[in-house]
Amino acid sequence: MLLMTTIFFLFGCATGIDPNKYNPDKAAREDFKLCHGYSCTYKSETGFTDAEWGSVTALFPAKDAVEERSKIGQAIATMERFSGVKTGTSADLPMAVSFKENNYQLDCIDETINTTHYVGFLQQAGLLKFHEITEPTHRGYFIDGRWPHNTAVIKEKNSGALFAVDSFYRGNGEEPYIVPRQSWLAGWKPPGANQ
Repeated sequence: MLLMTTIFFLFGCATGIDPNKYNPDKAAREDFKLCHGYSCTYKSETGFTDAEWGSVTALFPAKDAVEERSKIGQAIATMERFSGVKTGTSADLPMAVSFKENNYQLDCIDETINTTHYVGFLQQAGLLKFHEITEPTHRGYFIDGRWPHNTAVIKEKNSGALFAVDSFYRGNGEEPYIVPRQSWLAGWKPPGANQ
């Protein structure tokens, strides 16, 4: 039992997530702290220049909610690439291994906080017509036989439908998976993923 308890606390994704607990500093697209190193152990100062932000805004607007979700994914990938170069996290691989290999890898808590910031920047800039950022979500508790995992969530304004925006399963600069939250909570994961 002691071993299981120790393992539970070693993994950063083992609990639900309140972004303000891990990274309480105010975030703006030109000045924010990027989480990395598992459970936001490290926070690297970064931000987007006007030219970089122009690359993001050029992706919008979208004609409908489906297209906007696709554009949100593209925008997150673009922001990750810019942030990765500046913070050393550009080598972040898909999925965090059980134990931290380096300080630049991201676990699901890092990914959730950063993705929530990224979508927040899009919202603050008025680029989102069909969606808004909402609270992150969590699944799995070990004792229920499932691996703990967190992700950012967006809400479709008209329908109220919730979508998980999961960057954890992709490497730096790759578009996150955006899937219905209910499917995600039920255990959705991409083919080949073991978490």
